[in-house]
Amino acid sequence: MGAWYFPGGSVSSSFVSSVLRDGIAILWIDHPPVNAIGADVRAALAEALAGIEHDRALRGVVVAGTGRMFSGGGDLREVGRPDASGTVRMADLARRIETFPKPVVAAVRGKCIGGGTLLSLACHARVGADDALLMLPELNLGLVPGAGGTQRLPRLVGLEAALDMVTRARGVDAAAALAQGLLDEVADDPVAAAVRRASDIASGRLPWRRTAELAVPDGAQADALRARYLDVAEQAFPGREAGPQAVDLILAAAALPFERGCEAERERFAQLAAGPQARALLHLFFAERALAKAADAPDAATRARIARRLRAVGEPVPPYAAWTQAARACLAEGLAPRAEFIDVIAVKDCGFPALSGGPLHHAGPH
Repeated sequence: MGAWYFPGGSVSSSFVSSVLRDGIAILWIDHPPVNAIGADVRAALAEALAGIEHDRALRGVVVAGTGRMFSGGGDLREVGRPDASGTVRMADLARRIETFPKPVVAAVRGKCIGGGTLLSLACHARVGADDALLMLPELNLGLVPGAGGTQRLPRLVGLEAALDMVTRARGVDAAAALAQGLLDEVADDPVAAAVRRASDIASGRLPWRRTAELAVPDGAQADALRARYLDVAEQAFPGREAGPQAVDLILAAAALPFERGCEAERERFAQLAAGPQARALLHLFFAERALAKAADAPDAATRARIARRLRAVGEPVPPYAAWTQAARACLAEGLAPRAEFIDVIAVKDCGFPALSGGPLHHAGPH
């Protein structure tokens, strides 16, 4: 990793840097362009915390993101893959932050998506800028929030607000987050405000709030909310297995101890990540971004030609054999250089079911 820390000094790596202010270590996630919290960033944060923990000159920690956003999320390339030896998992980092003996405050500017939000939920407080936008969009990819997110979020904002945020995969702006309790403060300079808040917690002027120890404020409403949000999830993401799973996990926060809820979350996440829906949606996620950036991507006229060839076989109906044959013909003729490009065109331009990942992904192997 190459991170280093010295008491009273600073921490630095390729992914995290710090400055010290008023006895508070400000850890900057520095991983352009979106501060993705992948394995290297998690390891750097864990190493920084290890050094800070035993430095008596430091009374607390602020975690912030460089550039225009806190974090665009975790590294989706890790989903469904076994962890390498020594990997710091997001769940372990979140628990490390939550149980840290010095206050840790998140300073959120701009977008805070997926893994960024999961990390912030584990902090002892959260301060946002006016442009802060927090989001848990995992249902878009056929997944549920992990790293304890389904258990921490309802403890902070209540079941109904947590269900609404997750089942719609909709961002929560600074004003709404403050009203719900997802943010503790909104400030023009969230880092300076987070430093003050960390100092106030350390000195006892503000109380410690470890999210896992909080009670779910509207837990008695669980039964009444279930049917409504199962319907919301189905309308927002028709046919996706992750919707009902997310609803049940969030409601479980009102009935189960934190660790048992996290165990259930880990099991559901692993099952979904290995399942065909998440694999198909992740395939399309990466393929669409590659298509947008590739120098050899089909131009508009060629893309339209591919779409016409695919539509000519009729409506996409399982087992999709005719669509697969037409897609393979387009690939063989060189209309697109990669199979995944044709999958994106089939889904985005022709209405092929996204949950099947496109005709060539569906035909496998994958």
